[in-house]
Amino acid sequence: MPVVSDRVRERVISDFGPSAPRVLSTLERLPVDGSIDPERIHAAVVLAARGSLALFEDAADHARDDWRDLLDRASLDAPEWRDDILDAFGPE
Repeated sequence: MPVVSDRVRERVISDFGPSAPRVLSTLERLPVDGSIDPERIHAAVVLAARGSLALFEDAADHARDDWRDLLDRASLDAPEWRDDILDAFGPE
């Protein structure tokens, strides 16, 4: 399973505080299709969660069931998704 990038990890720590280890563990266990950048999926889950554990669980389930729909939900479905991640999470 893919490791969470540093910038997504920092955002998780900021958004989820003491629950961050649990959130990171869940992200690292998400199955990621080999055709997609894992950071894109991780970022989509974090963005969709908006700092809420309940929304995080829902977004993680969504990533498992239909990651394409999750990308749409998190507004990371456009061709410029890398720029959107840069805006939301900062530089690598």
